[in-house]
Amino acid sequence: MEEVSHKDIYDRLVAVESKVDKIDNQTEEVVTAFQNAKGAFIALDWLARFSGKIIKVAAFIAAVGVATTVVWERWTK
Repeated sequence: MEEVSHKDIYDRLVAVESKVDKIDNQTEEVVTAFQNAKGAFIALDWLARFSGKIIKVAAFIAAVGVATTVVWERWTK
């Protein structure tokens, strides 16, 4: 069996520590990306909940506008 010096052990330890730090940074970036995506999905959920109500209000306003136009045209003839 080959002897391993303290310097070899230390060099390997430094290399492993460097790899662990790199993985830690990458993991932090992935977590940040998922947190940002979560915020986007919350906003999309909010829009989805209120879009139906907004469409109904817009349709009502359009219907009132059309009815007003029809009534105005018939009265002014």
